[in-house]
Amino acid sequence: MKTFDVLEITGYCGLPVPNTVVRNGPHAERLAVIFPGLRYNTSMPGCYYPALAMLSKGADVLNVEYDYTNPGFQEMPDREQSRWIAADASAAIRAALSAGKYEKITLIGKSLGTIALGSLLAAEPSLSEADFIWLTPVLRDPQIRQGMMTRRHHGLFVIGTADGLYDESLLAEVLQATGGESLVLPGVDHGLEIPGDVPGSIRAMETIVLKIDQFVA
Repeated sequence: MKTFDVLEITGYCGLPVPNTVVRNGPHAERLAVIFPGLRYNTSMPGCYYPALAMLSKGADVLNVEYDYTNPGFQEMPDREQSRWIAADASAAIRAALSAGKYEKITLIGKSLGTIALGSLLAAEPSLSEADFIWLTPVLRDPQIRQGMMTRRHHGLFVIGTADGLYDESLLAEVLQATGGESLVLPGVDHGLEIPGDVPGSIRAMETIVLKIDQFVA
C-alpha cells in the first residue's frame, strides 16, 4: 500500500527544500528522485509519468518540489544559482538515502533539473551506479553540458527535435563522453509535447515511459 510522507530537507543557506515522498511499502529496494524544471513541476506529465513508471517497479519516489521562480533566486548570477541547485540536490539525496535502505537509485531531471543531476554526478561518488535520466537536458549551455560529461555513467538523454535546446552534434558529444543512450523524439518540444497534436503528444509520452521502463533494470 502506497503512503505519502515529507522529508525534512535543509538546502542552500539553511532553507527548506519542499518535497513529497511516495512510499511503496516498508521495504522498497529502489529509490527514484524527481528533479523538475523551472516552471515545470512534478505533477506535470514529463515528471508525473516517469515517476509512475518507477512506482510500478516498486520504487519509493521522492518528488523534489523546489520553486526557483522566487526573486531571491532569479536575481542571482548564474554561478550562484548553480550552487543553490547543487546544495538542494545534495541535501535531497542525503535525506532520502538516510530514510531507507536502497540498493538501486534512479535520478530523473527535467530541464533545470538536469543541472541538479550534473552536480550530483560530480559531487556524490555514492551515486556511481545510479541511473541518470536526463529529460530535455540543457545541451546548449557549455558549463551545464560539462556537468553531464563529468564521468561515464548509466545515462539516458531524452529530447525532442522541436526543443530549442536540441543540437544533434552536442548530443553526440555528450553520448560519446558518457557512454549513454538517447531517445530523440521528432517534433516534440521542450514541454515534451507536439504543439497542436494532443494524440501525438500522448504517444510521445508513452514512448518516453516505455524507454524508461526498458532502461531501468
